[in-house]
Amino acid sequence: MTHMADTNEQRKGTPTEKMVAAAKTAAERHGVKLPADFDKDFDVCKKFLDEYLAKPTPKALSFAEKIAKEKGLTLPDEARTNAKALSAWIDANK
Repeated sequence: MTHMADTNEQRKGTPTEKMVAAAKTAAERHGVKLPADFDKDFDVCKKFLDEYLAKPTPKALSFAEKIAKEKGLTLPDEARTNAKALSAWIDANK
């Protein structure tokens, strides 16, 4: 059992270069600071990416709200919290 845990820890030790780059991009787009050790700790980086890659950016949300206001529409709650749903809503309503 211990051997298996060691293997997982080694595999999950540091995030990949792609993860680090994606985290930097997500932080910039969302206007948030990166967590400490995001570039050294796999779990810290993954948690940040899981949270921010799914969220719509403030810019996209603002654009959708502008469309909704201009067209007298209501922006669904799911679109406010999910980037894919927001993108689909924008595509359907612009």
